[in-house]
Amino acid sequence: MEDQEGMVGVSDVGIVVSSMTDGFDLEITSVRENGNLGDDLLEDLDSYLEDINDRLTISRMVSDSVIKGMVKAVEQVAAEKVASYELQVIGLKEKLNFHQLGFHTSQSTSMENGLFCGVSNDKWRESLCGVRSAAREQMKKLKKEMDSLRGGSLMKRVSSGSELVGLGGILQEKEFFGVDKTLDTLKATMDTICEQVDDMVCLAKASVCEWQQEQEFQREVEARVIQSSIRSLHEEFEEKLRDQNPSEGIDEISNLRKELDVILKSVGNPETGQQISHGSHETDHAHHRTLSSHISPSTLVWEEKGIFEESENSVPENWDAAQLKHMTKDGLVNHFNNVITKMRRNHESKVQEMTEVYFGLKREYLKIKEKGSSLPVRKDKDLDMLRKKLPEVIIKLDDILVENGKFSTLSNNSESLSSLKDRVNNLLSENHQLRVSLTEKRKEVNRLSLQVSDAFEKMLQQSLTEAKLLELIQNLKFAAGDAKVEASVSEEVYKCVLREVTAQITRDTKELEMESVVTKEIDEIFNRKAAQDAEASSNYDIGDSDIESLIMQGLYGVIFREAIKEAQTQINDLNAKYLNENDIRDSIELEKENKSRLIIEEKERLKQEVLLLEASLKEKEKLALELSTALAREKERFELASQESNDLKDQASWQQTLVSEKSMELDIVKGELALALERIQLDKVETNKLNQKLELRGKALREADEQRNILLAATQEKQNGILLLRENDIKQRKQMQVVILLVNGLSQALSDFEGRVAQSIKETDLRLEESSSQLRSLIQKASILKRTDVLYRQKLDRKCADLQLAEAEVDLLGDEVDALLSLLEKIYIALDHYSPVLKHYTGIIEILKLVRRELSGESTKPP
Repeated sequence: MEDQEGMVGVSDVGIVVSSMTDGFDLEITSVRENGNLGDDLLEDLDSYLEDINDRLTISRMVSDSVIKGMVKAVEQVAAEKVASYELQVIGLKEKLNFHQLGFHTSQSTSMENGLFCGVSNDKWRESLCGVRSAAREQMKKLKKEMDSLRGGSLMKRVSSGSELVGLGGILQEKEFFGVDKTLDTLKATMDTICEQVDDMVCLAKASVCEWQQEQEFQREVEARVIQSSIRSLHEEFEEKLRDQNPSEGIDEISNLRKELDVILKSVGNPETGQQISHGSHETDHAHHRTLSSHISPSTLVWEEKGIFEESENSVPENWDAAQLKHMTKDGLVNHFNNVITKMRRNHESKVQEMTEVYFGLKREYLKIKEKGSSLPVRKDKDLDMLRKKLPEVIIKLDDILVENGKFSTLSNNSESLSSLKDRVNNLLSENHQLRVSLTEKRKEVNRLSLQVSDAFEKMLQQSLTEAKLLELIQNLKFAAGDAKVEASVSEEVYKCVLREVTAQITRDTKELEMESVVTKEIDEIFNRKAAQDAEASSNYDIGDSDIESLIMQGLYGVIFREAIKEAQTQINDLNAKYLNENDIRDSIELEKENKSRLIIEEKERLKQEVLLLEASLKEKEKLALELSTALAREKERFELASQESNDLKDQASWQQTLVSEKSMELDIVKGELALALERIQLDKVETNKLNQKLELRGKALREADEQRNILLAATQEKQNGILLLRENDIKQRKQMQVVILLVNGLSQALSDFEGRVAQSIKETDLRLEESSSQLRSLIQKASILKRTDVLYRQKLDRKCADLQLAEAEVDLLGDEVDALLSLLEKIYIALDHYSPVLKHYTGIIEILKLVRRELSGESTKPP
């Protein structure tokens, strides 16, 4: 509805512009013929121009407020974009934080130290340094413990005999060598992970800075483009509206119409007079209404969405918008100039025809009036012709007045044309520069779109790697379960073997007791010697074997525990990596929608991380293979231990006399075995706790999946909001296109009107030249008067200064006179005292009388 109303207003404005140009031509012709009427119009124009100026100020204030509202709306949109980008940056930082936390979970020592992974890059680096130092300290501690264990085993082997040193020593040395190798690999992987994470942090910091700079530059360019476009449109509209001043033409046409109406009333009969007067009243009412409408400013509508619309000219039907878009600026100017000249010629021809008809009718009427009643028949015919032609002329004049009344007239300001043109040229240059910058930005956007397509392909590859990682996680879980089963089976087998060995030893001891009772008396001397020799050897051998078996049992327990811990850490690492990969995938989807550079850099980094994870997984597979080989070696060692137990049985047959002592030692071994069983039960309890922890971690993973679903729903809502914003942008673009078309129509009408204004300006220039020639003599006289005035003022200043000096001298003389009078008074008193003597001197008495008069006159004066 609003668009339809705007188009109707535009069509009315186009009609008004054409009629205004017609009226202005009529004004020029009528002003040349009737000078007095022009003077009256000039006098009446003052109030009308003041009203127009007031309305112009109001329209400017309204347009300024509307432009401010548009700028505020643009600023709000830019602020929303900046906020969305900041939220994306925060999400990226959280993801990097999550990667860092996953790395901490892969290291058991970082959980004990409780290191915190912050958001900022400096905190990340500090946390990495702390993790690295803690891991190195833990590695050093492990090496020290291994060295201590190795030293203790060497001391025990040295203290033991030389019969079983070879096989056990070689096995233990192999075990220690394998442990050292695993420690070295762990240390190398830790160093590589720390270095890669540090590089990631540096790259993230640099990418964030570059992204912020690009966003600021883009916001500045957008703001400047919008401001320049709005200013150019507004200033062009004001400039072209200021060039219009058709009020004199409207008044002249209305006066002509009134004169014709009077003539028609005087000529016609009462019926036609009533009809014509009735029509004249209606046209006067319409003219008054149109004048009140054209005085009102252009419609300014501020909608809820902050859209600014102006009612302007409608584009003619024969103009094709597609052709106008493809034409250059010079071509458009030439095209519109040709159209304007054609319209001007047509309008002038029509006005000339109407004026000829009017003056012809006026002449005929005057002739008829002079002839009187000499030719009544001819007069009636002429009057009939006049009655027929005058209504047509009046109707045409009414149409012109109605069309002229629909357009808002504004005052002409010839002095401001040059400044406005300069401003327009500056704006055009700025627009050209901004367009160049926009083309460059579009090229960059195309490059980014290509990079986004590459990133999408990388995403597909990453999804394949995720599937492979899931398969590896499952395989590792199965391997961990198999390792647990093997450890439990080996423990049970070891317990059974120990039970059989203890039972066999008890049987052998009983048999040896019986044999010793029989042979004790026969070979007492020989047995004593043999017993002494066998005692020493058996003590050493049996002690070494027991200690070695206990050490092997402890080593088996340590190895199984380490294997379980490594499997659990591997499972935790894989779970954390799986979560990291899911979060990375979500972040890549969000960053893909925003189409920024951070998507590409983050994906490349993620690709590097995936490669590193694959390398680490391969290393862990190697570790699993090494563990399997270590278990096979342990089985071989167990078989060797069984063989050694058989050898011990053979040796026990020779050790008849030491059965009682060995039974005591066996009781001690039973106690140690009970302690070992208790330790195994404690290990089982610990495994149960670890299983509970795994279940808790599984629940946490489920909660994380639920949160991820919530985030996906939120992202969907954001996408819907973005679509709405795009629809609003499309609507605004359509409205701007309508405004541009309206501005083009106004530019055409205003350029058509410029010719009329130029002619009026020429006439006013001629009048001004005449008045200036008359005023030159007055100016010369005024300059002469000014000079004489300056001279008189200088003389007056000099006389004033002389008078001030004279006044000062008079004051001094008055003081001297007062002093002389006082002295004269004293002399008079003295002479009066000697007056009897001075009576003989007539001249002196006269002088005294004069002095008395002076003194008496001076004394009578007021002080």
